[in-house]
Amino acid sequence: MFIEFGQSFIEFGQSFIEFGQSFIEFGQPFIEFGQSFIEFGQSFIEFGQSFIEFGQSFIEFGVSFIEFGVSFIEFG
Repeated sequence: MFIEFGQSFIEFGQSFIEFGQSFIEFGQPFIEFGQSFIEFGQSFIEFGQSFIEFGQSFIEFGVSFIEFGVSFIEFG
């Protein structure tokens, strides 16, 4: 009786292992999907940084124009 009881537990455990493996297989494509999003996001971050650098150059350009205008006022 105990032997049969033990075997049923072993079978029960094996079914759980198979159940767990199916979840692992189910999760793997999600991980790959997430990694592609991370790569996609990094390209957007780089894209944004180039815009920030572009904006900073415009700010510097504007400051030089203001200084140019101030010198004209002082000259005038």
